[in-house]
Amino acid sequence: MNTALTGELIRLRYKLLWAKTRSRNGRIALFLTGYLILFGVLALFTLGGLGAALLAVRSGKAETIARGVFGGIFIEAAFASNILGFGLNAIFSDLELRRYPLTASNRRIVRHLIGIVDPFWIIFLVLDLALAAGLAAAGVGNFGLGLIAVLLLFVCNYLFARLIAQAIDRIVQYRSGSAILMVFVLLLALGPQLLIQAFHNHPDWSATALRWLAYTPPFGAATATTHAGLDAVNGVLTILLWTFGLAVLLIRLENLAPVSRSAAAAKVEWESPYDRVASIFAPDAAPLVAHWLRLYLRHNRTRAMSVLALPLIAFLTYQLGRQRGPNGFFMTALGTFPMATFVGVARITVNQFGCLGGGFRRYLLLPSDPGVTLRTGSYVSLLIGAASIPVLLAGWLAFAPKPVDGAPLPAMLLMLASSAVAGLFLFHAAALWVSVINPRKSNYYAGLGNDLSLGGNILVIGSAVVAMLGPGLLRKTWPAPFEPQNWWMSLAAAALCVVAYQISLKGASAALGPRRERLLAVVEGRD
Repeated sequence: MNTALTGELIRLRYKLLWAKTRSRNGRIALFLTGYLILFGVLALFTLGGLGAALLAVRSGKAETIARGVFGGIFIEAAFASNILGFGLNAIFSDLELRRYPLTASNRRIVRHLIGIVDPFWIIFLVLDLALAAGLAAAGVGNFGLGLIAVLLLFVCNYLFARLIAQAIDRIVQYRSGSAILMVFVLLLALGPQLLIQAFHNHPDWSATALRWLAYTPPFGAATATTHAGLDAVNGVLTILLWTFGLAVLLIRLENLAPVSRSAAAAKVEWESPYDRVASIFAPDAAPLVAHWLRLYLRHNRTRAMSVLALPLIAFLTYQLGRQRGPNGFFMTALGTFPMATFVGVARITVNQFGCLGGGFRRYLLLPSDPGVTLRTGSYVSLLIGAASIPVLLAGWLAFAPKPVDGAPLPAMLLMLASSAVAGLFLFHAAALWVSVINPRKSNYYAGLGNDLSLGGNILVIGSAVVAMLGPGLLRKTWPAPFEPQNWWMSLAAAALCVVAYQISLKGASAALGPRRERLLAVVEGRD
């Protein structure tokens, strides 16, 4: 084992980690990681360490509280390590370490040693040890077996986190990898709420879930630290079995050959579906419309989010609607339907030229006004967003409770469609100006991450918040537009938003010419 070289690699890891935290995405990752760690520390000070042990002993629920604390730390460690260390694993992969004078076994040891000495892993180890020491000080369990269990749990936790990281690295090697990751992210975001609701509806599931969770590493550690004798030994053996299984899976995954991505043979089609759709536009705009259609619809994140937006909107409508009492579902849908029209296309729409890089120069060489490229890109985004409106209305007809909040169905459908159209055009009216005034260089092929500018983030996040909360707040001060008999007011609001979009389209197109050098500098990474 080359200890000097290993030390140099560990120092390099810390330097790269520090460099990453100073970047924009690194600061976001550091904030999320810090939030997770702070939440865990606060929970530990509230229910953990010596306080948790004493409270558990007095209440007679030492094992239950230990399970919760160990389980929370286990999950937080797995997610925090991947949020902050994402992207660094490739730098210290086996392929890269072959540049150094290390044997195959040494490379594997170095890879995992570099990962496990990251500072946040030390924090989580201290938290686990604090709970074990607190339980031992309170006279619960066997400290020796508890210490062994905590150390094994730490190793098992690290292997679990590395297995997730390795799986992510493997998934992104496929063409549809970013879409798959987006599905996983949404499942992680919505899964807890769905599980809570399911367990609330089926109380008998809790006992079954606890029986199965008893065979997990955090529960095994809780058993080992709160019991003595054979029960504690069984807890340690549970962690050992998991550690061995995760190690085998990780080695197997690391030894898989990388996915080869050969260039697919492409057949040139002059009359593709993109061209047929673009033919409805004027002849001077049709080629650019076909181009933007390809750019949008071949983008993995746009395709994934456009599809996932529909179940996401259905979930939000149901969850928020049932909490708002009378007319709750209808009031919620008036906000969530507009949000569905821009969630899928938002990443490109608010930063239309950011992913083009030096290719933006080609638009300036066309025998047309540069504003045509901005307008045609916006038209395509409108088309894709508008395609969700019929699907949303059909879903409302099929799944909304009957009768729906006591309102006439035709008036309700008209108001929902008008609300979606209004949100669609209003969002795109603002996105035009963000694309021109506040662009940012982005990576078209990036599956995860936030590469929008400040203005883009404000517009996307602000629009989603206003869409979810706006109708309810507005109704308290001005209820007339939300009454079914005043359906014509929703049509008037949609018409005003269409007019605002037309005005914004002309203004932003005119502003593109004077700002084209600034745009070039940003999208090419020179500013």
